[in-house]
Amino acid sequence: MVATRVGGLPDLVGEGVTGLLVPPQDPAALTAALAELLLDPERAARMGEAGRVRRREEFSIEATARRVGELYEELLAARG
Repeated sequence: MVATRVGGLPDLVGEGVTGLLVPPQDPAALTAALAELLLDPERAARMGEAGRVRRREEFSIEATARRVGELYEELLAARG
């Protein structure tokens, strides 16, 4: 994945692990990042697999439900 460093994207894309981040409104940086991955398909495949693993572990329905449940438990405990 190649994405720009805007909004929540830097929180989602692990720089050099699950993708590459470029500055916003920088076509040269975007072009260079895309070319980098196109010229190294093995690296692109590793990043893609790392992204799929992260999505399963952190953003699946099960992971989201677990975090929401933990939040409710924390809020209930705080109320006494």
